[in-house]
Amino acid sequence: MTVAIERVEVVCLQDPQALYYRFEGSYQNVLVLVHGDNGLVGIGESDAPPALVKAAIEMDPYNHLSQGLAGVVSGAAVDDPLRLWDEMYRRTQWHGRHGAAIHAISALDIAIWDLFARSQAVPLHAALGTQHHARLPAYATIYPLADEPEGIAAQVAPLLAQGFRHIKVCVEPWWAERNRVRRNLTHLRTLVGAERSLMLDVAQEFTHLDEIAPFLDLLEALDFAWIEAPFPLDDVAEHGRLRTATRIPIGVGDLGLTTCKEFAPFLEADAFDIAQPDLTMFGGFSEALRLARMLAGTGKRIVPHGYNTDITIAANLHFLATLERESLVEYSTSPSRLRRDLVRGLAPVAADGTIPVPDGPGLGVTVNSEAVEELRLGRDAGAHR
Repeated sequence: MTVAIERVEVVCLQDPQALYYRFEGSYQNVLVLVHGDNGLVGIGESDAPPALVKAAIEMDPYNHLSQGLAGVVSGAAVDDPLRLWDEMYRRTQWHGRHGAAIHAISALDIAIWDLFARSQAVPLHAALGTQHHARLPAYATIYPLADEPEGIAAQVAPLLAQGFRHIKVCVEPWWAERNRVRRNLTHLRTLVGAERSLMLDVAQEFTHLDEIAPFLDLLEALDFAWIEAPFPLDDVAEHGRLRTATRIPIGVGDLGLTTCKEFAPFLEADAFDIAQPDLTMFGGFSEALRLARMLAGTGKRIVPHGYNTDITIAANLHFLATLERESLVEYSTSPSRLRRDLVRGLAPVAADGTIPVPDGPGLGVTVNSEAVEELRLGRDAGAHR
């Protein structure tokens, strides 16, 4: 029996103890719920400003190529999520194509795939393709990183005790002091040991090669596994220059690339080693599957970005389980209530630093209604049942 979309619900959320850092989005969230006429609900989210996503989904039609996404998918059969993605893209091209419109499509796409798999009572990875991995290694992202060795040790020790074997840190304001950078990163390597991997997220703090060049010898000596988001994404050439200047792999895509069309110039210029799409902004599962096909045979890896809730971690696990090459799953260490409490059901990181791929229906996680009611913003308060 074909399942149809009955309605779409968008909920804006915020941790009341919000701490706003430069790239800290985990204290706000937009939860998208796609209600099927079979009583099941698919869930999705986007690491994007909640008000923008809500507006893109709930807006009234402007013309036939500029429509609110809820109106596009409501009443549609959930028999082919890829078809629904294409329809959402076609019906928003007047105001979309990139950016916020794709972020909203991403959240809906994840929720539609979740409803599609739940309705068949299968894990989402089974709906996406063939499962190649039952569990995957996780890497912990520390943000912000303390500026003194004692503080860094206090952040890292619990992660090592938890079993993490891969840790990512970010460029911080104290990188203006080169001696401090050398001291802190050398101390970090000593703490984690030679057998664990370290990664660096620049988060576009630099704009030119000469700004990061003074640190490359140190990063190579400390055996950093990749450099992520080094420059603004408009500058493909500068990414290429960095790639030729260091043996450390270069990752791109997490801070803004939407759809394969925006990855294409980087691929054509051979300006990266690791694709890091955020499924909640890049285009959901549907576009991630297209990216995997686009990169097949190129030697490029896919390591998705994931600094949101367990919805994103579960989505990344299901997607990566279908890729033949084993990849890493990002695991945010944010203390946000949204990060910790929004959904239930994801297994914890095991002692060996891996996470099992969920095997329940759909994403394998469920919304924590109590947290939603407590953290809901504004006029949405009390609307969710």
